[in-house]
Amino acid sequence: MVLCVKTCIGICTQLALFAALIFLPIGTFDWSMGKIWLQVFACAAAVSSAYLLLARPAALEARMRAKPAAQAPADRLAFSLMAAALALPIMFAAKDVFDWQIFGIADPKVQAMGMAVFLLGFVITFLSMLHNEYAAPTIHIQKEAGHRLADSGLYGMLRHPMYLGFILFTAGTCLFLGSYAATAFSLLALTASAIYRIQIEEKTLARDLPGYSDYISRVKWRLLPFIY
Repeated sequence: MVLCVKTCIGICTQLALFAALIFLPIGTFDWSMGKIWLQVFACAAAVSSAYLLLARPAALEARMRAKPAAQAPADRLAFSLMAAALALPIMFAAKDVFDWQIFGIADPKVQAMGMAVFLLGFVITFLSMLHNEYAAPTIHIQKEAGHRLADSGLYGMLRHPMYLGFILFTAGTCLFLGSYAATAFSLLALTASAIYRIQIEEKTLARDLPGYSDYISRVKWRLLPFIY
């Protein structure tokens, strides 16, 4: 029951945050694309969270298992950069569509592609949580939870699939909202911040998590298959 309440609060908090990122830069709630995106996200978050509550509650608990006291300064910086790379492009997209229109506004067919990319990113993030019950926001070994190596599902193909999910989630959101410039910015900013955090994360895991060094030798790709 406690986990259910925390999950509901988490979803509501995320919705409020995304609503602020979308509507505050333009000073109005009168934007149909922003409202549609929020509705789709709310439905996807509710369905995926309900499934995790029933099938894999430990995965939801892990997302609430942040431990700032154990977080190294380098990871604090990496976490901050990634949070900024997730948030700023959405604000950029809203401002670009309403005021700047740097590279023009995407047409409905391109926006539909953006929604598909966003949903793909959401699904990848969800599957990453499903296959990794230790994916906490901060990088630390969760000894109290019996931290073990996650190497099944998507983790059998990529070492950090959740970061790929974040990239597609944000880029797809910006494209659906209609901003080419924000989409390009999100791809550059999130890829760069993800690569930086991966380097920090893998040093910690290779040093402290049994089996991770062997996992690195078995699963070659970190973020993008055949590229990185």
